[in-house]
Amino acid sequence: MNARTPHSVGANPDVLLRAGRPARSRTSGFLAALALALALAFALPDLALAEEADNNVIDPAQRADNSFIYDTTIESLFEQASLYDNRTVQIVGEVVGDRIETNNGTGNCWVMLTSMDEDNSNSISVLLSAEQANQIDHYGRYGVTGTTLQVRGIYHQACGEHDGLPDLHAANSSVLAKGIEHPDLLEPVNFLPGIALILLGLGLVGAYMFARERMR
Repeated sequence: MNARTPHSVGANPDVLLRAGRPARSRTSGFLAALALALALAFALPDLALAEEADNNVIDPAQRADNSFIYDTTIESLFEQASLYDNRTVQIVGEVVGDRIETNNGTGNCWVMLTSMDEDNSNSISVLLSAEQANQIDHYGRYGVTGTTLQVRGIYHQACGEHDGLPDLHAANSSVLAKGIEHPDLLEPVNFLPGIALILLGLGLVGAYMFARERMR
């Protein structure tokens, strides 16, 4: 019989070594590919950010785009006047004072727009057309809350057309809230303490005069 003994099967160390080499080779190749993929995954975002940074370089020779609308406040116009000078701005304020007609025959008029912030009293002169001014139903004063107006136009830190004063030449305006009148209400009950004091004083004077007459 040519029966092989257990010792003759798989017992050669060289055979075992050669059998294990392909498996280790495949494992090393897989790890190398995985490491390369991870390196590319981390490198690509950095390359994209670098390219974006190159595209966002500021050109100091580029002129400002005046078509952009700055939605700001009356306070900011005075605090950052140079920033908004000759720019299109949009502000909201209460119309106060009086309507002043211009003398150039255009029908335009001046109104005063004051800040909506109760802790701030900044105001700015606004040049409106007659049609825009006719939207105003109340001008703010004592006992009256003026029309709340939203105005969009060109802001001038020192207007060359109007004595170098800061103003706003309105292109569009819209009413956000109508004005309200606040009449003084006379409540009779509010006079009761004063009436009571007067009566008390008269009573004391009468008692004094009576006591003086009896002492004679």
